[in-house]
Amino acid sequence: MANEVTIQTILDGPRNVVIKVSGVLDTSDLAQTVLIDPAVLSGIDHSGLVKAKKLRLERVIFNVEPTLAVNMWWDATTPVRIEDLTAQGHKEFRSFGGLTNNAGAGVTGKILYATQGWVAGAILSFTFTLELIKQQN
Repeated sequence: MANEVTIQTILDGPRNVVIKVSGVLDTSDLAQTVLIDPAVLSGIDHSGLVKAKKLRLERVIFNVEPTLAVNMWWDATTPVRIEDLTAQGHKEFRSFGGLTNNAGAGVTGKILYATQGWVAGAILSFTFTLELIKQQN
């Protein structure tokens, strides 16, 4: 078998985005790669032509097997770490307006992810759901 990751868009509305990610690792950790790109989501206006430039993270629900971590970054010239997901639980960011992309130079609006902690011979899994808000600036 090979590593398997499924990224499912649950909701892609004019404001809100919800994605669910499930993965099973049996050959290696996942290298840093794009998780979600606001440019490929539906538009934020009624015509659908105006695209979001960034995403704001409002909530994450996660279940990650022991020894494994799922790491997320805002994409930029130098990516900025958002969160490291380990064990299980949820993190709420709504009370202060969510986590916003402040990555600085070269911001693309994308969210990247990778895993760390896979060991030879192990079969490790993870799942997480992100609740996001589209932003124009």
